[in-house]
Amino acid sequence: MTIPDLSVGDWETACLDVAPYDVSTAVTLTLHSPADPNTTGTPIPVDGGVGLTNDDGKAVKRFTATAVQYTVAGWWVRAWNVTGVGACQPDERFFVAPNPLAGGPEWTPSRARVASYVPSRPLVPAADGSNTDLLTFDASTRPTGSQVDVIIMDAVNWVTDSTGDLDKTLHQSANACAAIRAAAFVELGYPERNDPTKDTANQTSDRLFKQADQMLKQLAARNESLTGVDPDDPDAVFEIVPLYSFPPAPAHGDLLL
Repeated sequence: MTIPDLSVGDWETACLDVAPYDVSTAVTLTLHSPADPNTTGTPIPVDGGVGLTNDDGKAVKRFTATAVQYTVAGWWVRAWNVTGVGACQPDERFFVAPNPLAGGPEWTPSRARVASYVPSRPLVPAADGSNTDLLTFDASTRPTGSQVDVIIMDAVNWVTDSTGDLDKTLHQSANACAAIRAAAFVELGYPERNDPTKDTANQTSDRLFKQADQMLKQLAARNESLTGVDPDDPDAVFEIVPLYSFPPAPAHGDLLL
């Protein structure tokens, strides 16, 4: 059993390998959420299993549960119940992290937006050599969805550090700029799927970084033109600070009565 890296919003298809097994072997699954009002949990449908050889070369029967989306942060528990040959009751306790993008700017790019710039990344490899393109990042991809969330946060901060508060008309441009920057880091940090004889990962990431840098310069210039605020001006922040002037206090205010 492998517990993947998970964050709120991720979907996962859990599976359990059982050995030894025969036709009598059956599996059920109960999922316990941190938000459960009781301890009974939620039954999750499980298929009838399929015999195969696992990565260790061992003959097992793999039972696969229906896909589940994790909707709240905290510790979850998968309670498996195996009956028949191979009977056991293994529990898996795992943590679902809060989505670190909560509270970010409204133009923050999604995982899917980042994936659109690096379509070779959010692929789930299959044993037969085929790949499933998820069109986004989640717990089953490399990098995982939560890892990409952190990269997205960094890209958003990179944009706002250069532009300051953005005019609303530029939100879509900021979204694209941050998404391209995040995609560049994804491509640079996870190059193992490329042909080792070709430096395609570095070439792609370099292209994306240059594109993001150029977009940011144009975005910052356009934002300054619209808002009249230069983020590099150390006195700019004081332009909107109100100043007050009061008449001097009357002399009788200092008298003791």
